[in-house]
Amino acid sequence: MKTFELLNLSDILSRLPLGKLTIERRAALTRTVCAISRARKPFDDCLTEAKKKLVPDGYEELSGKTDRTPDEDARLKDMTENYNKAVHATIKPELDAEVTLTVSKPMTAEDLLALADCDEKWTLADAMWVANLLGIDMAE
Repeated sequence: MKTFELLNLSDILSRLPLGKLTIERRAALTRTVCAISRARKPFDDCLTEAKKKLVPDGYEELSGKTDRTPDEDARLKDMTENYNKAVHATIKPELDAEVTLTVSKPMTAEDLLALADCDEKWTLADAMWVANLLGIDMAE
């Protein structure tokens, strides 16, 4: 899968409340989320490095100032837009890179379907998307 897919998967699965799951299902989801965290670490490190390296001169001082003039506000807005564009351009290749996800004991179709118990907004489409990314056979 691509890194951007892994990041989306991470966001979706990490937000699920675990309270309504059985201990076994909770463990399966936790193993998957931990594996995703390990797989996304190189991207997270790259993002952190890009953010540190590309901060414009005077940005932190200007952004921390509470009584900016309208000219300073405009300058800060421009600096922020350029900073965000530079960070995005730096990490874009990483977002499109292939990443391998290895889960010690992968989730089953039953584990995945049980996620609907966690969140009333969880849909069959969500389950199928996650199943496709994780290589879970929903016919089992």
